[in-house]
Amino acid sequence: RGRVDVGRPQSTPLSAPNRPRSGDAGAMERTALAWMRQPPASVPERFDRQQIGPVLWQALLRDGITTHVWGDVAIPADRVETAEIRAAALEGLVPRRGVVGRAAAAWVHTGGPRPARIDVLVAPHARRPDPHPQRVPHECVLPAHDVVARGPLRVTTVERTAIDVARWSREPETTRVLERLALLGGLDPERAVDRLGELAGHRGVNGAAAALERLARQARAPEPGSAATRSA
Repeated sequence: RGRVDVGRPQSTPLSAPNRPRSGDAGAMERTALAWMRQPPASVPERFDRQQIGPVLWQALLRDGITTHVWGDVAIPADRVETAEIRAAALEGLVPRRGVVGRAAAAWVHTGGPRPARIDVLVAPHARRPDPHPQRVPHECVLPAHDVVARGPLRVTTVERTAIDVARWSREPETTRVLERLALLGGLDPERAVDRLGELAGHRGVNGAAAALERLARQARAPEPGSAATRSA
């Protein structure tokens, strides 16, 4: 009888369907080119600690892959931090009826040291935001010309921010914030002093005038080594 050897695989003749076709090389080349032309994997515009978890959050910061903006928000390290990005980092704390103000608004405009809590301004008699450890609500009358859009939020203008900081902040924060607004935010302290007349009789106006006038004198003083100081 014939015997079938099941222990050795039987060879299969190389039939026509198994032979490389002359067009396969061209198809492989087109596939490779298509793969190479694919856009690189997108990097998120920002990272949220609550979404990615504390372990990955710390690893990304430690390895220099991300830069902390504020709270639970970070951005890729190669991305420039702008006022719009800083405002977006605060979005979860500011209701639609609210405006970012005071020291928090100064930070949005100029960056620098991050505020511990966010000042949120609402119109008098409007419902205040719910209590939150990172938010401080204030009732405040804000004309439309004192508010500007930054990213998804509304923020007090640089000039109004300087007036409010001068009225409500304490030293040395007042001087530090006002100087940053003048240096990086384009603040004209003399215009801010003139506007204080609109708030005559209100709390903190006299102290604000002194702080802003001091900043205006510094702005007018010639820098050391300038032509004015050399001729004096």
